[in-house]
Amino acid sequence: MHDTYPLTPVLWLQWIEDELHNASTLEEKKQIEVLFKRAVDDYEDINVWLEYCHFAISTSDLSSVNSIQESEVIFESALSHQGLNVSGGSMLWEIYREYLTVVWSQLSQDNKELKLEQVKKMDRLFQRQLSIPHLNMEQTLSEYQTFLSDIGIDLYQPTERSESFIPEEVKMGYEKAFERLAVLLPFEESIEESADKSEAEAISSWNMYIDWAVHCAKRKKPKTSNSSDNANSENTSSNFIMSPNELCCLFERAITAHCLDTSLWIRYADYVESQLETDISRLQKLLGRSVRNCPWCVELWQRYALATETVTLENISLKPNTNGAEQESVSKESDFFKEVEGIYETALAAGFTNPDDILRIWRSYCDLHLRRLCSLDKNSLSWDYRLSLLRATFGRAIDYCFGLLRSQLNVDWSLINYYAFIEAKYFDNKERARSVWTGLMKLPGHGSRAEYWLAYIQFEQNWGDMKNLLRICSMAINSINIDQSELVFQVVQRAVGETGVPVKQYRDIITKIHSRRAFLMESLKDTQSTKSNTEIQDKPTENKSSSSRKRKLPDQQNESTTPKKSAKASKPNPTSHGTFVAHNPSRNEFTVFVSNLDYSVTEEQIRHTFEKCGNIMSIRLVRDYAGRSKGFAYVEFESKESVKIALTLDRQGIANPNAENESFVADDQKQSDVEANTLTPKPSTCYERPMFVSVCDPSRVKSHGFKYKVGKKEPEKLFVKNLDKAVKNEDLEKLFRQYGNVVSIRLVTFRNGVPKGHAYIEFENADDASRALIATNGLEFRNKTLSVSISEPPVRDESCLKDHKAAASMGDKNLFKAPHMVSLNKTDSVGSSVRKSRTQLEFLPRAVHRIRETQDPMSETKINTDTVEPQSFPVDGSKDNEYFRKLLLK
Repeated sequence: MHDTYPLTPVLWLQWIEDELHNASTLEEKKQIEVLFKRAVDDYEDINVWLEYCHFAISTSDLSSVNSIQESEVIFESALSHQGLNVSGGSMLWEIYREYLTVVWSQLSQDNKELKLEQVKKMDRLFQRQLSIPHLNMEQTLSEYQTFLSDIGIDLYQPTERSESFIPEEVKMGYEKAFERLAVLLPFEESIEESADKSEAEAISSWNMYIDWAVHCAKRKKPKTSNSSDNANSENTSSNFIMSPNELCCLFERAITAHCLDTSLWIRYADYVESQLETDISRLQKLLGRSVRNCPWCVELWQRYALATETVTLENISLKPNTNGAEQESVSKESDFFKEVEGIYETALAAGFTNPDDILRIWRSYCDLHLRRLCSLDKNSLSWDYRLSLLRATFGRAIDYCFGLLRSQLNVDWSLINYYAFIEAKYFDNKERARSVWTGLMKLPGHGSRAEYWLAYIQFEQNWGDMKNLLRICSMAINSINIDQSELVFQVVQRAVGETGVPVKQYRDIITKIHSRRAFLMESLKDTQSTKSNTEIQDKPTENKSSSSRKRKLPDQQNESTTPKKSAKASKPNPTSHGTFVAHNPSRNEFTVFVSNLDYSVTEEQIRHTFEKCGNIMSIRLVRDYAGRSKGFAYVEFESKESVKIALTLDRQGIANPNAENESFVADDQKQSDVEANTLTPKPSTCYERPMFVSVCDPSRVKSHGFKYKVGKKEPEKLFVKNLDKAVKNEDLEKLFRQYGNVVSIRLVTFRNGVPKGHAYIEFENADDASRALIATNGLEFRNKTLSVSISEPPVRDESCLKDHKAAASMGDKNLFKAPHMVSLNKTDSVGSSVRKSRTQLEFLPRAVHRIRETQDPMSETKINTDTVEPQSFPVDGSKDNEYFRKLLLK
C-alpha cells in the first residue's frame, strides 16, 4: 500500500515496533533504519523522529568512533527538520544532550583533550537550543547553568561569565528567543485548542498561523537602535521575522496534522517556489509527497511534473556534437524524461472523474512533448521521432476524451483547437489541422453548437484560406440551431466581409443567413404552437352524466336536428393544390429525383436537407388532386457539382415531424420489401424513413441497378445479423470501434425505415475486421445473440428479376398465374418461423388452375398464358366457355 499512498505516523510506528521485536542481526536492524527513513520521508512527525533517535542510541556502539558519528548524523538531521518545532522540538534537543553526556562519561580519564572536546560540543548544543524559541526555555537555562557549574566549569574564564556562570552573549540570545516565544504562544495555544474541534476550525487556525508567519517572513531586518528595553519589548511583534527554516517547519507540522487538505500543500509549494527557488530538488520532493496524499488535485500533478522536468534538464549533460554522440545523448535524454512521462501516466490513472481535470492533464502532457520537439532543430535526427510522439499523444488525448467520456463530457474544444493550431503553425500541415476539426464536428450533437463553429471559423481566419473559410461559414449557417444563432450569423458576416470576397459570394452568404434565420423562427413558432396545443388537450374536461340530461320533446328534437345537418354539410376550405409546372428536359442534369418520401414531408424539410449541397433553384413536391403529397419530388440545383453532392444523400432519412408515439417494428423473420407492409405498431421507437435520391430521368431509360458488390467476399466488411430493432449506428460504432478503425456502418432497412435486423460494418483493413469477427460473433448485445460473418452478398436471381419486369410490363396479365401457396412451417436460413399475416391465395379461373396442376411440379418450364391454345385445355367432363361458344356456332 505504501507504494501508492503514504502511511500515517501511527501506522509507521506500529510497523517499526513489530519489526523491532523480530530484529536480532545487524542486517535486520539496517532494514529498520530504512523503514525510519521512509517514514520521515512521508511525514516529518516529531514522534517518528524521537523514535528514530532512540533507535540510533540503542544501536550505537560507544567504543566505535564511526558508530558515534553515525548516530550524531541522525540527531543533526532530526534537529534540522524538527528542531525549530516550538511545541515539541525541545525533546529532540534533550535526548541529543543526554546522548553526548553518555558518550562523555564513557571516555577515558587519561584522554583529557577528547573529553574537553566532547564538553565543548555539549556547550555549543546548549547555546543553539537557547537561541531559538521553544517551550520550557526556563528549564533549559537552568540545566545549562548546572552544566557550566559542573562539567563545563573550565570552559570559560571568570571574566567571561556572570555570577550565574552563563556568558553574556548566551544570555542575550536567550532573552531574544524568550521574547519571540511570547509572540508565538497565542498561535500555539490556538492550534492546541483546535485539535479537539472540527477539521475546518483546525485548518482555519493553522491558516491564521501561516498567514502571520508568511507576512513576518517578508519583512526586512530592522536597523539597530538605542531605544529602551520596554520599547523593544512592545515592538517585538511588529519586528518579528520568520526565517525560511522556521516557516518550512511550520508548514510540515500543518500538513502532518491535515495531510488531505490540498490548500495547505499548495501554499507550501508556493512558498518554496517563490522564496527557495534555487532549491528545485526540495520543491520536486515536496510535490511528489503532495500527489501521494492528494492524488485528486490536478494542480499538484502539473506542478510536480514541471518541477521534475526542470530537475531532469539540469541533470542532462550533452556530449560533443558528433553523430554518434548525438544519438547517445538523445537516448540518454529519453531515459531521463521517462520519469516525467511516468508522472503524467500515473496522473491519468489516478481516477479523475471531472472531465475538465482530465483535459488539463492531457494538455500538460502535450505541452511536454511540444517543448521537447521545439528544443530541436528540424534537421535533427530525432525530429521525426519526437514529432510522432507529439501526434501520438494528441491522438490518445482526443480518443480518450471524445470516446470514453463522451457520455459525461461536454467536450471542451480547446484540445482540438490546440492540436489544430500546432499542426498549422509548427508543421504547416493545414489539411491535417482541418481533419481534426472535421472529426470534432462529426460527433453527435456537435454540429449545432455555436462555440465549436466560432472556434472553427476563428481557426480558418488565422491559418486558412478564403475558399475553406467560405465553406465553413456556409456549413455553420446551415447547421446552427436557434440558440446563439445571431452571434454565429454576425461572426460569419464579418469573417466573410473581412476576406474581401467578390460581391456575389458575399450576397450569397447574406441570403443564406436570412433564409436560415427565417427557417429557425418559423420552427420556433411551430414548436411553441404545438406545445400550446398539447397543453390545451391535456386540460381535464368536465364529464357530464347522461342521466342528468332532460330528454327533449319531439318538437325540440326536430328544431335541434336542422342546424346540425347544415353544420355537417359545410366542408372546410380545400387544401391548396399548388400550380402545375412543366418539366424542362434541359435541366435534367441539374435536377435530382427524390422518392420514397413520407406523405407529411414538406418542401421546407426537403430544402433543409439539401441546402448543404449547394444553391437550390426550385423544389417541386408532386401532389394529387386533393393537394396531398405523392411521396416524391424534384430538386433543381444551380450547378452540376451540387447534384453530385446530393446523390451522396441517397438512403438517408428525413425525420417525420408527425411521428410522435407510434412506430413500426418488423417481425423477426426475414421479409421482403413487400412484406414490410405487415408491420405491427409498437409505441416505443420512431424510425426515419429513408429517401431515395437518383438522377432525374423521366423516361426511366437508365437502369440504376444494385450499388453494392455481390457474389464475392469482402474481407474488410462484416455482416451482422440478429440485431435488436432499436439499435442505431452510434451503438454499433461504439461496439466495433474498439477493434479497429470503422469506415462505415450501414443498417439495412425496409422502404419505410424500419430496420431489418442486420447491418454491414466496414473496417479500414481486413485485419481489424477479422479481430472484430472473432470478438463479437456470438456476443450477447441488447438481449440478442449476434451472428457475425465476413460479408459476401449473394448474386440476385436474374430469372426472378426478369419475371418481375415481365409481370410489370404485362399489366393485368400477371393475374394469370398459379396461386402462391406458403407453408406455415417454413423456416428461413436463420431458423425462425416465417409467419404470414395475409392470405397468399389469388383468385384465378379454374382452367388456369388445372393447367398448373397437370404440370410436373419440379418442371422449371414457364407458362405464357398468352400462347396457350384453347384446345390444349384439358376437359374432363366439365363445361367451359369454349364448349358453349362451339354450341352457338353450330
